[in-house]
Amino acid sequence: MRLVTFGNLWAIMAVFLALLLTPSNALAHERRDVGKYQFVVGFIMEPAFEGQKNGVELRVTNTETQQPVEGLERTLQVEVTHVPSGVSRVFKLRAIFRDPGHYTTDLLLTSPGHYRLRFFGTIEGREVNETFESRSGGGQFNDVESSTDIQFPQALAEAREIEAAVRGSQNTAQQAQGVALDAKDKASSASTLAMVGIALGAIGIALAAGSIVVTLRRR
Repeated sequence: MRLVTFGNLWAIMAVFLALLLTPSNALAHERRDVGKYQFVVGFIMEPAFEGQKNGVELRVTNTETQQPVEGLERTLQVEVTHVPSGVSRVFKLRAIFRDPGHYTTDLLLTSPGHYRLRFFGTIEGREVNETFESRSGGGQFNDVESSTDIQFPQALAEAREIEAAVRGSQNTAQQAQGVALDAKDKASSASTLAMVGIALGAIGIALAAGSIVVTLRRR
């Protein structure tokens, strides 16, 4: 009984230590079998925060040989989409030094929310087109979070908020300029009409004066 008890205890301790030694960001990644290959996908740093340097993380293993698949920086690319805005961009992957089968692409994530990662190209001649969603889209890796909640001691405006404020100021300035130009056009039109009125008045006076002169001469 003692041997069984101690054996169970050691097994529990081993599992506990394995969990402690497992990188936290790996727990937030998605694992998927693609044919004979296993993909592990997420962000390099998770949780991922807006405004902080990060990157796409991809590990590829051949499940038949249990060997990492190398050379994919030459045959695979990743399309990163910020789903709320619909903005997409294709990035080249790069291999991580001295870590076979491990790839990344550097990113500075500037908006929070739902992201989509699409890996496309070939693996050892096999066509690949696999899409991974962050949690908001039903996937297993984290969405990008706003960094406001972790800022201390003073919260700073995000780059997107500053950009929005600048755009708002530009729009206000353009609107004010438009109003000023409209007022100027109206003033110019009024001035033109006034000048025409004065000219017509002068012509009327001249005609009236001429008529009086003609009448006096006839008398």
